[in-house]
Amino acid sequence: MQPDQLTVLFADNGFGVTAHIHGPDTLSDRAAKGPGRRYAHVTRPLAQRGLEIRVDFGADDYVVVARLNDGTCLRISPPPEYEFGSHEVPGFPQAWLVTRDHPDNPELFEVVYDSGPKGADASHGGDVPALLAAVDEHLDGLAVASRQQVQAVRAGAESALHRAGFVPVVRLHETHHRLPAAMVDPGERKATVTRAVDYLRAIGYGFTCPADLIDHRLPPTLPPSRSLVQVGEAIAGAGHTREVADALSELTAPGDGVLDQVVGVLHQSACWWEGLGGASDPHYAARLRYIADMADGYVREIRAMRGDLADRHTVHAGRTRPAAQATGGPDVRVLAALATSPTAVRTLTGHPAEAVLAAPAAARAAGPRR
Repeated sequence: MQPDQLTVLFADNGFGVTAHIHGPDTLSDRAAKGPGRRYAHVTRPLAQRGLEIRVDFGADDYVVVARLNDGTCLRISPPPEYEFGSHEVPGFPQAWLVTRDHPDNPELFEVVYDSGPKGADASHGGDVPALLAAVDEHLDGLAVASRQQVQAVRAGAESALHRAGFVPVVRLHETHHRLPAAMVDPGERKATVTRAVDYLRAIGYGFTCPADLIDHRLPPTLPPSRSLVQVGEAIAGAGHTREVADALSELTAPGDGVLDQVVGVLHQSACWWEGLGGASDPHYAARLRYIADMADGYVREIRAMRGDLADRHTVHAGRTRPAAQATGGPDVRVLAALATSPTAVRTLTGHPAEAVLAAPAAARAAGPRR
């Protein structure tokens, strides 16, 4: 599956801006609803390989239809001659038939799997894992993308949203992304959505976004690439949660983030070590896998904490901006924001800049100049 087979749909539902990733797997979820839900255990594994799935009603029962990139279709159902028993669970017949055909070419027809009484795979009967293993082997022979490849494509879109500043929302039957809860400034929201669109466009993903959510005045941006030293420096000098969440995104981005890459390297090392041939090598391989699994759990925890931090979207109460420290006074932009007419009634906020504004003009003029 290629990135352009996924589409990221941005929307403003009145409560906030969301981004949903739509692809063949989401289409299969629709197919698995209603009467077709009885075959969800068949449709979902196929959709995980990036195939478009639908469930039709055939002569005797429902038929799962998976459309391949070459225009052919896989059809999965009980054999036509199969007689259902009264004790059977719907969706779990005692035999399966899988065929491949082309809607416009009657000559192209082949039986992929037949576990009926007279079929070549009769010994497997209604065994679903055996059915899926045979289908996977056939799809591998047709060079259909693996589940790992499809997941990597989806992770690329998730990474782009993550790096742009979105927060993942994981539910039982749905996963989407949204802007941080406390990000209420319209200009900042548009800038974040625009950055996400730029990132998606740069790596080849499709998207749909309302025009009023994009700031067309901003120059195009590319996904950042920073060393860990630079990430640490950015966090050390940060005065706002937005800056730290942005820096942590380099580590926690799904798929291509530093931490996910470390976990992947550990798993690859375990596979390599296992076949080295020494008596203790399986032990080392198992230990590496255990460490990788533990690290993966910590990665998920850090990713969740990054999301909570992004939702806070506020200044750090115990830090001052580096510019203020360098000049010995508040930032000019803070002074401008707090300045009002001399005749206006001011409600004090407690900000340190208010003491400067309350001082005589001559005293302020004698202060540090930029």
